Amino acid sequence: TFFSENYNQNINIDDYAASRGMSVSWFIRNFKKYTGSTPMQFIVGIRINNAQMLLETTTYSINEISKIVGYDNQLYFSRLFHKLKGYSPREYRKKIRNKL
Repeated sequence: TFFSENYNQNINIDDYAASRGMSVSWFIRNFKKYTGSTPMQFIVGIRINNAQMLLETTTYSINEISKIVGYDNQLYFSRLFHKLKGYSPREYRKKIRNKL
């Protein structure tokens, strides 16, 4: 729940685990066991899925969307989006708009 609610913040996995009295390795291992992904993979997935929704439903710029979902560096965000979705954010938005 914490990650889902705070995905756009800077989350430090080491600090999170320590604040709950867990070792980092134990936390990551158990998180992956129950979710199928590491904490960072989970956070990135939420960020990219929310960015995808914003690209589909808003007129925010790519830079604004990258900041909304938690990335200060638009270039990094665009590369990560492309890696996970197969399109750059701009290409994805254009593709969606052409379908409408």
